[in-house]
Amino acid sequence: MYHEVSPREAMAERYTVPMDNFREQLRYLRDNGYQTISLREYITNLECHGSNEGKKIILSFDDNNLSHYVTAMPLLAEFGFSATFFIVSGFIDTQKDFMTSEQIREMERSGMSIESHSHTHRFLSDLRDSDLRNELETSKRVLEGLLNCPVEFISCPGGRYSKRVLETALDAGYRGVCTSAPGLNMAVGDQVSTTFQRFLVSSDTPIEMFIKIARGDCEFVRNQVRQHRLKTAAKRLLGNRLYHGLWQHLRRDM
Repeated sequence: MYHEVSPREAMAERYTVPMDNFREQLRYLRDNGYQTISLREYITNLECHGSNEGKKIILSFDDNNLSHYVTAMPLLAEFGFSATFFIVSGFIDTQKDFMTSEQIREMERSGMSIESHSHTHRFLSDLRDSDLRNELETSKRVLEGLLNCPVEFISCPGGRYSKRVLETALDAGYRGVCTSAPGLNMAVGDQVSTTFQRFLVSSDTPIEMFIKIARGDCEFVRNQVRQHRLKTAAKRLLGNRLYHGLWQHLRRDM
């Protein structure tokens, strides 16, 4: 899971991955025989074949950042890869740092997958039932109208996920929800999951860590899951608003 890719080498923002780092990560995937697939392809493989055999990986981007179109997409094309871009429908055509309608359509025509990241980027688990449904349905309707193709998955803003969010999303016509929790996505028996874990790739993710993510290194995954559970406990203790405020303060100091 990425947020921004910058052509500049040194970035203070943790969620901004330098372009050279991103290129190194893509080069590793290419040189080691990995294939990028979409969430739709992932589920289809499970339903039709019962597995996703081979070195298959899903690259995803959140938040509409213009760098997705200007920097990330050309690099993906250079290495023969695709990615899934989760779009906040209410942010389209609003600011110079966000992608435009035509840029998003061009990405979809170029083989990138476009899915939902909500309509206003509010924390979904904090919303009342009516607001939650409106957030999910509006985003799906706007994006499908823009692209004239199905939008079937949603990434939870801020990783704020709950069983209620999943149930409402499925009822609104989505096939699955992407969280920000680390973990490996594996089928259990003949059941295809409706929730998907993702690993954050940030400015301070060294190539050695990226390789462990790509390989699904068991010890690394266990450590990441333990750390995430501690963060989740802190969120529950402090509440989303206070936790997010502290996180924003720490983020500025990184």
